[in-house]
Amino acid sequence: MRSHSLPRILIVLATAGTGACGVGSNVSGQLGATAVGDLSNPPAERRDGRSDIVQSCGQSPSASTRLAFTRVPYLQHVSDGAADLSWVSGAEANLSVAISAADGTTVATPTATRDLTASVASGATQWLAPLQPLTPATIYCYDVQGGGAASGRLGFRTAPAPTTGATVRFLAFGDSGGGGSDQLALRDQMATVPFDLIIHTGDIAYETGTRAEFQENFFKPYADYLEYFPVFPASGNHEYQTEDAAPFREAFVLPENGGPDGKERWYSFDWGDVHFVALDTEKTGAVQAAWLDADLTANTLPWTIVYGHKPPFSSGEHGSDSAFQTYFVPLLEKHQVPLVLNGHDHDYERTKPQNGVTYVVTGGGGVGVRSVGSSSFTAVSDAVIHFVYVTVSGNELALHAIDGLGHEFDSLVIHR
Repeated sequence: MRSHSLPRILIVLATAGTGACGVGSNVSGQLGATAVGDLSNPPAERRDGRSDIVQSCGQSPSASTRLAFTRVPYLQHVSDGAADLSWVSGAEANLSVAISAADGTTVATPTATRDLTASVASGATQWLAPLQPLTPATIYCYDVQGGGAASGRLGFRTAPAPTTGATVRFLAFGDSGGGGSDQLALRDQMATVPFDLIIHTGDIAYETGTRAEFQENFFKPYADYLEYFPVFPASGNHEYQTEDAAPFREAFVLPENGGPDGKERWYSFDWGDVHFVALDTEKTGAVQAAWLDADLTANTLPWTIVYGHKPPFSSGEHGSDSAFQTYFVPLLEKHQVPLVLNGHDHDYERTKPQNGVTYVVTGGGGVGVRSVGSSSFTAVSDAVIHFVYVTVSGNELALHAIDGLGHEFDSLVIHR
């Protein structure tokens, strides 16, 4: 049982050699950055963003009264007025979720229902509990209960309302789910910055995106974050190696605003003053491009961030994705999108602005690294395990690249 009295922060102070590039053995890379980008901007704030939620919501029950989870509760589709809570456990009946304010006042007790869209291991059930109505920018505590057992009082914070100017803070990384030491080292560094949500740029569960790989290589290693923060992932090519990415769509409760062809494949959502758009680069084409154009046209928020798996500009092993360049780049320029995040190449690369758009490859999430060069569009590149930390406040967006040793090695500030 994990203790929730205060989440652990582990700073890994070790180096790793450069791993092989081959699929299957590509799980060991370079934890520390060798390139230095722009460090002239103020560095990222350092503190564990879970601590205030933990202090508000308390501790888990004893092992004897804790519900037995196959997959611990994880937050999905959090907005300024609602959230979804999922977990996998046995086929117990009459499970409910007690939602309370930080002071213990009960807000609601929704009944959990079996998620009939999901296929999980024999004898287990994926449950889904909608949590609503909620108030923006508020800490809520939750406790999954049933049969005299409980999950313990965990918690989360709802998104801020739009046009309020509230700061938005998120992590972004990709190509993470191999289960190796690099993934775990970088995971522990994520506890050193305060964030509100997680963006994943794809290739979540190696090697082929099976249900078992999602459980072992994503939900288990990141459980201590997923209980407190929602993740909004894009699918990668490895997810599509199993059943047209069906396990991806089963595991996550994502916005379903991508139209009939894009349901939980491409989508958009708002968090405070930021409009996020997740693209599916395995389905790049005219249909998705038309949806993207319409979505960006309808957006009225001051900031837009687009992300997906394959990058349109990359000096890494896979290189620039021509389909992305053909179908999406003209629309990103048309709508003046300031920042685009991608993965696929196992490295870090930030471009110089390309017709006003900055592109960042963040594919160093833990499945090793691969050599990366430099192109005419490159501002900085490095083959390093890392994540990207982004804050948006008022008229300023600040991006920080942090390596597997916890060192910030590049930054970017964009003003609107």
